[in-house]
Amino acid sequence: MKWAHKIVIFLVVSTLAAVQYYRLNGNTVLIAIDPEEYAFFATSDRIDRGKSISQLSIEDGLYTLNCELVESEYPWPYCGLSIHINPDPSIGLDLSRYHTFRVNIDYITDEKSSGRLRTYLRNYNPAYSTLDDEHTHKYNGMEFSPGVSQGVLEIPIANLQVMTWWLADNDIAMEYSAPEYSNVNKVEFATGSGAKLGTHKIIIRSIEFEGSYIAADNFFLLLLGVWVSTGVIFIIVELNRSRKAVAKAERRHLHLKHVNQVLREQNFEYSEMAHRDELTGTLNRHAVRDWLKLQAQQVKSEQGQLVMLYFDIDYFKQINDKYGHQMGDDILREFSMVMGSGINQTDKLVRWGGEEFIIFCPETSLSEGQNKAERIRHLVEQHLWVHGDGMTCSVGVAAMRHERVTETIARADEALYQAKHLGRNKVVVSY
Repeated sequence: MKWAHKIVIFLVVSTLAAVQYYRLNGNTVLIAIDPEEYAFFATSDRIDRGKSISQLSIEDGLYTLNCELVESEYPWPYCGLSIHINPDPSIGLDLSRYHTFRVNIDYITDEKSSGRLRTYLRNYNPAYSTLDDEHTHKYNGMEFSPGVSQGVLEIPIANLQVMTWWLADNDIAMEYSAPEYSNVNKVEFATGSGAKLGTHKIIIRSIEFEGSYIAADNFFLLLLGVWVSTGVIFIIVELNRSRKAVAKAERRHLHLKHVNQVLREQNFEYSEMAHRDELTGTLNRHAVRDWLKLQAQQVKSEQGQLVMLYFDIDYFKQINDKYGHQMGDDILREFSMVMGSGINQTDKLVRWGGEEFIIFCPETSLSEGQNKAERIRHLVEQHLWVHGDGMTCSVGVAAMRHERVTETIARADEALYQAKHLGRNKVVVSY
């Protein structure tokens, strides 16, 4: 067996072993947010002239936040927990390589409250942050429902969004408007937007982040580099043997160059077909096309259910005319965040066009879909919007039958039209 064959076999075996090791146990890094290492502080609306009371204590070996939301001149009473990574707020954790935010938190509150918490990963960047103004530290956040004794909840860090009110308050430039986790100096939890006055209790069981030692694309690029380097050595050896080998190596080089060009063109095409809406970060139509086909087949074979909630912001054109398209874009981003806080992980939130969004709810009955639409409509109506005015939405609801997907969407659209005709801020169901 020639030495070249032996090297190729060695590279193949080594590459397979490296990929298997990377996939199983070679690429996980964890950061646990431990009270012994980081400082835990209770927070409340008192810094905003509120009267709510929050107290942090240790109960049964666990950090517990006891809170009393009290009505005051501050319109949005809250309390929460702020975890400081370092006494110097300019020094934080680089979580840019991390993909999962795991929390095990019990949230005990009155059943009339929403049962949801807000969480923020605060990022310090001298480009927009100052040491003496905590409000300038970026809010990457979302709302979630921890419940009681629900175990560990995994939150994809990619699901967090920069709060639009923070962008507006600090007049943040476009290049800094995206989520950023390169210097997270605080991890915060607070009562959600639907929290009612009264007692609230938050028990912290565990908080950790999971990431990768090396990103998958960098890892495979390294493997490619090893292979390419070996190939170059082969070419040099063959060049020293004969002109014929030089010509052959040159043809191979041109072929690889052509393949790389084709790959670059394909990558460009795929990037144009990105599954995320550029403005709001929600899914786009292309992202759910194949999924909808599968759901339709399951509905037709009576092996599943699918309900569509068709949303449209009421009087959105007037908002654009009054505040400008930049504010309109901020409202669309915030609208998608509010809707996203009211859906399940299995639901698909899609920006359908303009100010129209569709939530596709698998394994959901028509009555459940109607209830979910009412809940989200109420969230929109009660939300404090970035432009300072109230805002509502209209919703059309339709359950898929033995029909095409486009027909179900058309029925939901017709129900939405009826909701608009009946005065807006309504949910209309297509039976």
